[in-house]
Amino acid sequence: MDENNQIPQKDISIRFNFGIASANQEGTGESLWYSNPKKSSRGFQYGIDFLRHHKYIGYGLAFKHYMHGLSFPESAQNSSLHENIQIFYLAPQFSSVHEAQLLKGMISYLDLGIGYAHYLNKGTINKDQKYSVPKSGLGMNSNIGVEYKFHTHLGVKISISVEYYIFKHLDEKIEIPSKMFEKRSKLGVFITSPQLSLIYHL
Repeated sequence: MDENNQIPQKDISIRFNFGIASANQEGTGESLWYSNPKKSSRGFQYGIDFLRHHKYIGYGLAFKHYMHGLSFPESAQNSSLHENIQIFYLAPQFSSVHEAQLLKGMISYLDLGIGYAHYLNKGTINKDQKYSVPKSGLGMNSNIGVEYKFHTHLGVKISISVEYYIFKHLDEKIEIPSKMFEKRSKLGVFITSPQLSLIYHL
């Protein structure tokens, strides 16, 4: 086995994560509105993880920032709507670290976390009426992936991230000129994201 990819007894690492992210549109999805957007699309997510592990168990912090813009079709009353959605997430994270069984020479990770989430929706109705709805909530994340260390201090990781965010009591009053746009009072946002990470081992 490549000595770079042997699991050290102790390790501190920083991960820089990037990925295309898909959120649910139906039910209590990412949008503040029940109306269906013009077409399904994907957002972008980046994040930073700080991980310290001893042998096979690790712990640290995870930060994620999700961004997505949605446009809705014009109604019969010529009402249009566009929203820019952001979700920020900060949480303690625990990790299981092992030598990958099926991919020799690589290290596998399973990360789990639960923590603080913040939702921010800034939108425009009829191209001139602007609104902003912020809300704090709860988030949960899991991530499974494998890393290849090509240097003592550097590695690359591919993974799948799954997250769920809950935001309740979205009670901000917004004047809506068309009955086509009905506002949600709570959100349950489910996000999946294939990710590529650059890892620096201290």
